[in-house]
Amino acid sequence: MYAEKHHLVPSCEGGKEKALVCIDCGNQVHQLFTINELRDELNTIAKLRSHPKMQMWIKWIRRRNTFGVCMKTKKKK
Repeated sequence: MYAEKHHLVPSCEGGKEKALVCIDCGNQVHQLFTINELRDELNTIAKLRSHPKMQMWIKWIRRRNTFGVCMKTKKKK
């Protein structure tokens, strides 16, 4: 599983605290929310997880029965 350290407040806004999330979930956060929303309203894991848009994403991703959707694997060249 590939995971990344994801800034809870975007680093361009001075965020220092990080959380470990899978790459797909980290990307989805940025698809759903603006930097201002992340900085002002959704600056903790609890707040992100409780947001209705993220709840829909979490519900969807948990129904996937393959690891390729949420957990990236290295492709051999």
